[in-house]
Amino acid sequence: MSNPESPETIRILSVSDSESYLKWATQLLTSLPDVDGRVVLIDNPILPTDEQIAGAVTGTDWQHREIPVIRRTDLARVIADYSPDIVLGAATGPIVAQVFLTAHMLTPRPALVSGLPGMGLPARGKGMNYRRLMDAFIAHSFAEVAAYTEASTRTQVPCEVLLARLPMLRSTGIPQPLAEAAPPSTGPAASSASAPHAVSVSAPAAPRTLVFAPQAKVPAERADREAIIAALAGFADRHDGSRTVIKMRSRPGEFETHHEQHSYVEILEGLCRRGVAGADRIELGYGPLSDFLTPGSGLVTVSSTAALESIDRGIPTLLVSDFGFDAGLLNEVFAASGATGTLAEVAAGSIGFPDPAWLAENYFHPEDGQLRRSLGLLATRARTGQLPNRRSDVLRQKRMLLRAELRTFTPGPVISTYRKLRYQR
Repeated sequence: MSNPESPETIRILSVSDSESYLKWATQLLTSLPDVDGRVVLIDNPILPTDEQIAGAVTGTDWQHREIPVIRRTDLARVIADYSPDIVLGAATGPIVAQVFLTAHMLTPRPALVSGLPGMGLPARGKGMNYRRLMDAFIAHSFAEVAAYTEASTRTQVPCEVLLARLPMLRSTGIPQPLAEAAPPSTGPAASSASAPHAVSVSAPAAPRTLVFAPQAKVPAERADREAIIAALAGFADRHDGSRTVIKMRSRPGEFETHHEQHSYVEILEGLCRRGVAGADRIELGYGPLSDFLTPGSGLVTVSSTAALESIDRGIPTLLVSDFGFDAGLLNEVFAASGATGTLAEVAAGSIGFPDPAWLAENYFHPEDGQLRRSLGLLATRARTGQLPNRRSDVLRQKRMLLRAELRTFTPGPVISTYRKLRYQR
């Protein structure tokens, strides 16, 4: 634990709005030495439940601590009371914009830092605009640093782009695949007491537990989602001694960072009603992802950051290739990973592992402590009043938030009419 009174200690206040951002923030602060961190949630429509909060903070310094929930109207008081060197906007864009506007009004103001809770490609201008007041943005790979540096220039958002490993990745070097699991038909899993060792992945054995990590946004089409569940059912039907699990991010009625249009729970129930072979053997799993990434398991996803957590632990991992790899699916980065495969391979249980050269370039670079040093410099600038006062950016940020609020309350046809008139000028 850091000493809050030490001049070397950075005081960081993190503000989150959802489960995924809370997980990222608490893991990030836990990974940084000499940090006196405070974490709060801001009351909002996607506020995580107690169960989601417990899962998000598992394995961090906040595992057995209460996470306060504050109102937006209390933001200024909370920031002033804690007097942080850095405010970490670990939240969705509109919330970060409000947090940074509030923090920017303090004199001297804290440094403003933001980032995304997983893979951040493609780098979107809208997200940068919501974070217009930030001093630094945390990216998680060399490719992300290049993309967000370009986005910073394109959107005229003047910030430093910092490189860090995703905090949930714990391997110290390039991850190696664990020893292959015995085929499911051999009975209960063997003891994992012996140390794992690297093996050839040219002909991987079928996993004893196949885990699917879904996402709210992709794939968007219901038919594509049904095809995924059908492939999982095919695996369950072919491998009698196996488990097949959909690792859910939330229970029915709970909220996530992004809205899901076609529920995998409903799709699975539909396949079961139709009597699709193996569908009735698919389980719904809840809780921390780490509980499912155990020796003998394999993970399947379209583009979830869960793939990186799985790879980090040496678990066989497959990125579904049937729908392609592009910016819309948020999975372009995986196209050349060597860990792609079809839904037919999912059903067969043929799950491989990425190429080491790809891993070195994408998310598994060495951790050299540079992020902590960069944050330390920002903290020093904040303490000595050397951070810029971006008055013009404050006005632009206020206008952007006002437009967002108007869209929330204004009927769609009115907005469409306004846009037509605006473009005719």
